[in-house]
Amino acid sequence: MSPEPTKESSARSYTLVVAIVFLAATAVAGAAAYTLIRRVPDAQSAAVAGDAVQQALRLGKPVVAEFGANSCESCREMKLVLGALAREHGERVTVIDIDLLKNTAYASRYKIQLIPTQVFFDVQGREIGRHMGKISGNEILAKLNLSPTGRAP
Repeated sequence: MSPEPTKESSARSYTLVVAIVFLAATAVAGAAAYTLIRRVPDAQSAAVAGDAVQQALRLGKPVVAEFGANSCESCREMKLVLGALAREHGERVTVIDIDLLKNTAYASRYKIQLIPTQVFFDVQGREIGRHMGKISGNEILAKLNLSPTGRAP
């Protein structure tokens, strides 16, 4: 015959079961957290990979990002200014043009309220200013702290 269980042995058994359940729950929670953490960079990489602004910021030059639409007359006029800016100063500044009708997510991501809007970024990728409406190439260069001649301002 086996000895009758005592209160002390029952308490030890209960403590052992609680400890095992706690360890199992901790292991499951840790595995879930690890999986989520590993997925976040992948999701961020995918978002950046599809974001023309973030890609431009990686080039190590100041960036002017134009947010507009082909159906907007002022936006179409800005395309001429941006094209000239890219041709004349493309080695010093990155120019990108985002059509918000084709890429609607950019409006909320970059808080665009009116088109055309230009957003200016420095070499480190920090936003340094915004302009709503039309703007000249020389004004864009000034917002980026660049001289129109290519010499130090």
